[in-house]
Amino acid sequence: MSRQNVWKLQGSSLNRQVRRGQVVKDMLNHSRTKCILDIGCAEGFITSFLSQPPAYVVGIDLDRSIKIAKSKVRDADFIYATITHLPFRDKCFDAVTLLEILEHLPNPILKDGIKKVDRVLKPGGILLISVPYKEQITYTRCIHCGKLTPLWGHLHSLDEYKVTSLLPKNYKLIEKKHFPNIPSISCSRLMELLPLRLWLIINDILGIIRKGCWIILKCKRV
Repeated sequence: MSRQNVWKLQGSSLNRQVRRGQVVKDMLNHSRTKCILDIGCAEGFITSFLSQPPAYVVGIDLDRSIKIAKSKVRDADFIYATITHLPFRDKCFDAVTLLEILEHLPNPILKDGIKKVDRVLKPGGILLISVPYKEQITYTRCIHCGKLTPLWGHLHSLDEYKVTSLLPKNYKLIEKKHFPNIPSISCSRLMELLPLRLWLIINDILGIIRKGCWIILKCKRV
């Protein structure tokens, strides 16, 4: 299944991705994070929010959409690689992002991938993870083989407790955000004009009504 090109989105769908990029950059404390690895970068849309001085960013993916990333984001490097085969030396990144990645990985790859991420992240480094929040996995029947297949390739229903249980014991959850809480409001044209801090406050208020479709977790390697 081919990915949707985020760069071609419009309206509330685009606003949702812009806010996602802004929140990720804000949670990473961009001004203090010098070297970032964006795993599963796709077309590089979120990478573009991170690849601003003083940060140096490397995006990795196996999808052909990485060609789009190379053409759209000039201030980052992109290479074909996977979470289980990271061609980097030990402890070389200040931060690693795993944005809507874990829910796609079969258990053996998921566990091995986390180990590989831990290898390349510096002590004191930040691991930023986003996943669909408590998603109700939907299955469809493949028209070719007749087997039930999870929609969007999502294999796991996750929350903050399940995600942190996958991490080594030397990781501490230090911040989390539900995002967006009610997409039809949070990502509307009216809300796109708000500065990020005010938008986050309103989004959190909406969270009293309903928790968001994603959760973003900021974990520190201690």
